[in-house]
Amino acid sequence: MASVDSDLANELSHHDDYFTARELVRYLERHHTVEGPGVPGDLLEAYADELEYDRDRFDSSLENRLTDARSWQSGERLYRIGDNVSIYPQSWHERLADTTDLAEYVEVMLESVRAPEGVEIEREDLGVSQEDLLTAAEIIGEMDRAEARRLLKNQRLEGSIVMYAFQNPEEVVRLPENK
Repeated sequence: MASVDSDLANELSHHDDYFTARELVRYLERHHTVEGPGVPGDLLEAYADELEYDRDRFDSSLENRLTDARSWQSGERLYRIGDNVSIYPQSWHERLADTTDLAEYVEVMLESVRAPEGVEIEREDLGVSQEDLLTAAEIIGEMDRAEARRLLKNQRLEGSIVMYAFQNPEEVVRLPENK
């Protein structure tokens, strides 16, 4: 049986809103250390039970979002990685697990960005939100948020990534034009 971290469960219980399955997976991937990518299914169930979630609602939310796809799918998807569940596809975990180069994260994440039908966008105009990039670095790269922010700043200063309004947390992180 999976073991719930009582401190994390207590912190989760103080949130005003009910966490969806995706939000719970995201939170646990960031804060509950497990072996390998993703969160074990039995651990998700243990937290859902500990937090007294409506299991029918939670299980339905989980099943409706789960996919076996190895690459990014649009929508609020969750990805099966063996017996585990992640907010990122297995291909991202495989490609990024051994790097701290945030430019590589942006490159991989941009592969899934598509312009709306009939709209032409130059590649250098595409980007990844700062929040999404930092979360991916936390989860896939297993680094803490402060370390990810430091890397973001350093790589911006060295020019391997581009941010125009870098103090704005909503800013989009881009690759330089020559990348």
